[in-house]
Amino acid sequence: MFLIIQLFSMVMLTILMSSGAGAQTLVVKAYTEDWPPYNFVKNKEVTGISADILRAACELATLQCESQLVPWVRAYKTVQEMPNTLIYTIARIPARESQFLWVGPIATRTTWVYARTAVANRIQTMQDLNKFRVGLIRDEASLSELMDAGISKSAIKVLNSQSDEMRLFKSGHIDVVVNTEIGMAMSRKQYDISGTDVTKLMKLYDGGALYFGMNLQSDPKLVEKLQSAVDKLRNDGRIQAIVQQYVKLP
Repeated sequence: MFLIIQLFSMVMLTILMSSGAGAQTLVVKAYTEDWPPYNFVKNKEVTGISADILRAACELATLQCESQLVPWVRAYKTVQEMPNTLIYTIARIPARESQFLWVGPIATRTTWVYARTAVANRIQTMQDLNKFRVGLIRDEASLSELMDAGISKSAIKVLNSQSDEMRLFKSGHIDVVVNTEIGMAMSRKQYDISGTDVTKLMKLYDGGALYFGMNLQSDPKLVEKLQSAVDKLRNDGRIQAIVQQYVKLP
């Protein structure tokens, strides 16, 4: 009897130790930028559509996830270099396909060209953007998409953050920006830009999606658990419910 109890105790101890070791390895360090309503800081906490989806996915997958808001360039570089790290909210485009392990999609991505109303009537085609100052964030997906559309580098002013971009747009130091509909709606509200001062001109990119991007050397179990959790959140309607908490579009 004593031998049976001793063997049972050893088995249980082994299970507990294995479980504890696994829990220690499955930690996600997440990096993001200020891009409301997808990710931003409120009351000293990273929140927003994507941040809330990540939080819900990590809870469902029983993972420890920690988000930090930093400039986009720093987030991009950090996640490419460090295993078990994650960047969001990131567009999955062909140029990035081999740079990350992709978890998602978490949202659709249709981007639009927006101009100051004062100059909007002088922009009829994509090529007309070459005559104006186009603001974009460094390493943003729209940068390569605009250049593919024939926009010259000389017309593009590369900035470090969303806040830099919107402040320059509001002050008239740049004429054009690119954003999603819900992103631009939130930015106008955040930076007190009147709807009459902004004109939505033309669609830049359609059919894309937003994801979480993970370092290529990340633990495969971690990636699998996160993907399964995101799939479940999408299938049971929780992702859509999170989106609706932040913005309502017609």
